[in-house]
Amino acid sequence: MQQILNTPRLILRTIENNDFEEIHRKIFSNFNVVKNTFGSELFTLDETKDFLVKNANFNGSLGLSVIIEKQSNTILGLAGVLKCNYMDDNDYEIGFILQEESWGKGYASEIAMAQINQVKDELKRNRVLAASSPINKASIKTLESLGFTYEKNLETSRGERLIYVMELK
Repeated sequence: MQQILNTPRLILRTIENNDFEEIHRKIFSNFNVVKNTFGSELFTLDETKDFLVKNANFNGSLGLSVIIEKQSNTILGLAGVLKCNYMDDNDYEIGFILQEESWGKGYASEIAMAQINQVKDELKRNRVLAASSPINKASIKTLESLGFTYEKNLETSRGERLIYVMELK
């Protein structure tokens, strides 16, 4: 297990195989979470495992990783900085997916700020991107409150996404 980011309430760490079932229960088998992030039907446990094996971060600082709440030491969701080509091949996007019980508590803003700093300080980029489903009003509100601005709509493998950009100074 490798710690990637540390905030006042959260730790972002690499995923371990023994996280799969809890992530499935909290994220991939919750209709409201899946609807806002993947726009498709619920995942089976095998589909969750397959998705995580292909997309998760097991040993680095980039990719989908596990958000841990420090006080309870429990998994709250997934987040991570990912390479993307929504606008340019040199871009990175931040992302976060929280279990429904963690919505509205400021966790998304907290982990997003840490990711923005990671892109700026570690990756030395002058902008960062984020993508949101058009129906995910809470995510859009979070991105805009952080200073992201809407750039364009884009069709992705996960459906239509609104692409947001933040210039980093």
